[in-house]
Amino acid sequence: MRGAARPSLWLLLVPALLHGAAPLVANRVEPRVLGVPFLLAWMIAATVVSPLVIWLVARLDPAYRLNAVEPIPADDDVNSPEGGGR
Repeated sequence: MRGAARPSLWLLLVPALLHGAAPLVANRVEPRVLGVPFLLAWMIAATVVSPLVIWLVARLDPAYRLNAVEPIPADDDVNSPEGGGR
């Protein structure tokens, strides 16, 4: 699975942008959402959306669908006679 296209990983920017944009977009008390300041409501919504996006990305990832093993650079042992592993 090394070098395969995985465009669904770009969706992982959504949680980062939601949390990072909070001070720029939602840094105000009014309006109140369900009695809490807008900034707090924004952060709660971003926190709830984040695991959903991560779950969706995992399901859309071709490596997940193929049950492929994720390569870990630490597993590449050039001195091993097998060419990798332990």
